[in-house]
Amino acid sequence: MPRQSPDLFFQAREFFQDNIFPGRARVPVRKAATRPTVFTKSFLLTLLCGLAWFATALCALWQWHSVTPWSEFDVFSVGLILLLGIWSISTAHFHREMFQSREIMLEASGVNFDKLMFFWIDLFAAAEVLVFFDYGQWHLVPQLRQPYLQIPGLALCIAGTAWLIWTDVYLSRQFRGGLQDRKMMNQGPYRFVRHPRYAGLIVCSVALALALASVIAWALAIGWIWVNVRRVDLEEDHLRGLFGAKYDRYAARTARFIPGIY
Repeated sequence: MPRQSPDLFFQAREFFQDNIFPGRARVPVRKAATRPTVFTKSFLLTLLCGLAWFATALCALWQWHSVTPWSEFDVFSVGLILLLGIWSISTAHFHREMFQSREIMLEASGVNFDKLMFFWIDLFAAAEVLVFFDYGQWHLVPQLRQPYLQIPGLALCIAGTAWLIWTDVYLSRQFRGGLQDRKMMNQGPYRFVRHPRYAGLIVCSVALALALASVIAWALAIGWIWVNVRRVDLEEDHLRGLFGAKYDRYAARTARFIPGIY
């Protein structure tokens, strides 16, 4: 599923200054930027990127040289696009708290402890549109296109999207009022797993591969699992630094992704 980042301009500049030109002095950022300015720039850029992504996915499904050009707009492809749209809108709504200041964006996006995460997010988001080309045009492994695989995949994606929206409701509260009011999250979906959002994204990646019967999607799902496990290792070190023994006790009784298993 498309991964949204709070401020693509900000992330790109931070990445290049810290990794491509490490010896160069960082260009100062106005700390007094108001929320409307930060929000407007970030929201418009994210909106444009999202619209371009969805337009490309629709073009990938359209059968340009067929008498029935809409034939690949079936319950699975249309259902996935609708779910992606619903989740994208809900993410933009619940994550508006992250646009209050540069400091909150740094913490909420995880740039403080994982400078490469958004490189992977943007790479996977761009690559995921290829899944719709595979479904609508290429059919690289047609044997995967079986209703007994696609139907559970669509159902799993519905459940995963609902889970992600529920998680975002709780996650948005973490940054309401500023960083000084942060509390360790252990309610809602965080009662069951330590990283419900990453778990939901992994589930939806697998669901996408099943529903759209794409070997490209399976490769992306495997890569996305690796990226999230890497991210979790870094994030948990950061959270232990913030909450200390309290987080250790929470981690001891709560699984990372799958309750009672891992």
